[in-house]
Amino acid sequence: MSRSLFNIGNFAAYQLAWFAVILGAAHGFAWAGAALAILVAAAHVTLRRDALEVKLIALAAVIGMLVDSTLAISGQVRFAAAWPENLAPYWMLSLWIAFATTLNHSLRWLMVHPVAAALAGAVGGPLAYLAGAKLGALTIVAPATTLLLIAMLWTLAMVSLSMIVMRAALMPAVARLPT
Repeated sequence: MSRSLFNIGNFAAYQLAWFAVILGAAHGFAWAGAALAILVAAAHVTLRRDALEVKLIALAAVIGMLVDSTLAISGQVRFAAAWPENLAPYWMLSLWIAFATTLNHSLRWLMVHPVAAALAGAVGGPLAYLAGAKLGALTIVAPATTLLLIAMLWTLAMVSLSMIVMRAALMPAVARLPT
């Protein structure tokens, strides 16, 4: 499969996962959306067969847990189907896991430019949460404050992920082979 065709499929799979997770959470089927997002990530890992992808997914899940738990603990965002209350819900973590599959592929062009990644986080993060709120998956308590907090957290997240992707690109290919 050509690289560009894979990247198109990679982006489309993530978009499908995003809508499934958000609409699932909004309509009481968070588990179904989360299952699809995990399936997307599992298919990606199976196709790529690269231990680096698994590490990137794990790191993105940790970053996502920090970002969304911060939003929940601060009370600025109320997630539908959240349990326990002050942690990122499992369905949001499944989104971060699916999102991580794009970082080395359909979003690689962004990840190798930390400033662009920061700007994308500052704008794209709040827009994604606004869309999620409009679809009923979450509530943004004080929009001006909350969107600024989301922008800051997503800027940090995207710069961190960008640095991880760039550092991994410097690793010799032998070090990235599965064991």
